[in-house]
Amino acid sequence: MSIIYYSQPKNDFSDLYLKVRRKENRLLSEEEIRRLPDFEKKEAHNDEWQLRKKSATRFTDYLRHKNRPLKILDVGCGNGWFSHLMSNINNTEVIGLDINTTELEQADSTFQKENLTFVYANIFEKTELHQHKFDIIVFNSCLQYFDNLTKLFQVADYLLTQNGEIHSIDTPFYNNNSIVSAKKRSQIYYESLGFPEMAKNYFHHRFDDLGKHKIMYKQSLFSKYFKKDSPFCWILIQSH
Repeated sequence: MSIIYYSQPKNDFSDLYLKVRRKENRLLSEEEIRRLPDFEKKEAHNDEWQLRKKSATRFTDYLRHKNRPLKILDVGCGNGWFSHLMSNINNTEVIGLDINTTELEQADSTFQKENLTFVYANIFEKTELHQHKFDIIVFNSCLQYFDNLTKLFQVADYLLTQNGEIHSIDTPFYNNNSIVSAKKRSQIYYESLGFPEMAKNYFHHRFDDLGKHKIMYKQSLFSKYFKKDSPFCWILIQSH
């Protein structure tokens, strides 16, 4: 199965994003991607993947407990590891969406399943994607790359079935007291990598930006102290 292109590829943001990913040593081989979220390298990112595995397990267990057919849209799927993980659940049909052709091609090459499709699409453009209706739309560690959540969730609402759900996992959200310092940290970080312009494409959202929502998971004080679980909330977005 090959990638479906619903939008004309544009490389401005994705080129910058890939340069940053490469600098961070986040571009993986197909063999490494195939094993995710198990990450066996002992260097950078191993601890992060242990936490992401816990987030992924929580969410896939949630989907399994629905015990019914599910059509799922994984927005910002990258190399496809999470799309693939969800496709292993019985009676699922999964579409992984991104605007990063390099990692989409890796995803398509690495994961070949009848119930798994990878698409290139600008979610804001009215394309054939909008002929689909999804039971679950999930944003896994990617809402920070969207500047306007209200507009994004309006599009997501259109793509949902009547009782469909929108979820965010492993994305940081802030309150009014913490957002200024978070922006400063991001600016310093991207400057240290040599890509200060990336800070303009990394957006810091407040919990208030989500509208009505339900916290499905929040790090406990124990986990926060010992760093045993994800520091980021799993959020069910209910209205916007």
